[in-house]
Amino acid sequence: MKKNVVSEKERFMDMALELAGKGRGKTHPNPMVGAVIVSSGKVIGRGYHKRAGMPHAEADAISSAKTPLEGAEMFVTLEPCDHYGRTPPCTDAIIASGIKRVHVAMRDPNPVNSGRGIRKLRKAGIEVYVGSRSKEARYLNRAYIKFVTRGIPYITIKTAQSLDGKIAASDGSSKWVSSPDSRRYVKKMRSEVDAVMVGINTVLKDDPLLSGGGGLSGKPVRIVLDSRLRISERSRLIRTAADAPVIVVTTPAASPDKIRKLSGKKGVEVLVVGSSGGRVSIKSFLKKMAEKGIASIMSESGGELAGTLIDGGFVDEVVFFIAPVILGGSQVSVAGRGAPSIKNAIPLKGVSRQVMGPDMVFRGVIGGKYRI
Repeated sequence: MKKNVVSEKERFMDMALELAGKGRGKTHPNPMVGAVIVSSGKVIGRGYHKRAGMPHAEADAISSAKTPLEGAEMFVTLEPCDHYGRTPPCTDAIIASGIKRVHVAMRDPNPVNSGRGIRKLRKAGIEVYVGSRSKEARYLNRAYIKFVTRGIPYITIKTAQSLDGKIAASDGSSKWVSSPDSRRYVKKMRSEVDAVMVGINTVLKDDPLLSGGGGLSGKPVRIVLDSRLRISERSRLIRTAADAPVIVVTTPAASPDKIRKLSGKKGVEVLVVGSSGGRVSIKSFLKKMAEKGIASIMSESGGELAGTLIDGGFVDEVVFFIAPVILGGSQVSVAGRGAPSIKNAIPLKGVSRQVMGPDMVFRGVIGGKYRI
């Protein structure tokens, strides 16, 4: 059997990818990037982008080096930037450092920079090679890729269900289908996205808090889709909005008086978008979220909203927590139209399986959109 031999170049790029992952949930709106500098086969510099506004990975790696960089080579997970943002262009720092060879995992999909960084380095006489571990790099920044190329957020559906695919008992109770281990892991997942989302039915049934780290303000932006604005001012989401922002998305059918009352509460924004079939138009909603800079959303909704999102082709990734219990009944994890035939079943790519206490967790990307 032929062994899968990892080359030295791939090994160094793997180091850079591991470093990039340390910025997960902290770099918005920037991508996660890691960089390693090598001289004579030895690593002499490491860096990663820790947070928006802080040095980029390339500059961080250069500043960490304790020896001269003349003639060294850099391994970086994303094309170095060649434009001014909150920080100077990374291309200038690389050129000034004396580095003579740069290995780039993938081109920057952002039209503002795509190709510019590579051209600038080559024009300065630096050798640039593109493509090592590109599949892994694209998967790492899959939300960023969708956001900068399509202008809408990356959508992940998270659900906790029984072995037979039910999310609640016949009386509607759903606390808790999954184990404490799984629920702790979900809080970690929230720290890796810009916002978490539920439908109004989930709010009315469970009165969730949706707590967890991360988000645009250090805490998750919490979104409720509520076409008729039925949310109570006493719900836990509204009462805690001063600590973690809440966006209630509704339609013109909502009461103007209720809109005014909710909008007057600290941390609460009521966003009126177009409707489709009497419900919030998902297309209009996603465009508004993108305008606010929200690049990734995790939906923790019930089966009805999950089905709507999947039927509309809005979902990029799914995470299913499957508990070893049987509930029966009609409370399915994904409703909607459903596949008309088994041949129309939605395929998942890059599926991972993980044991979480007594639960099994399945995670996968829909349709392999990002070539993982």
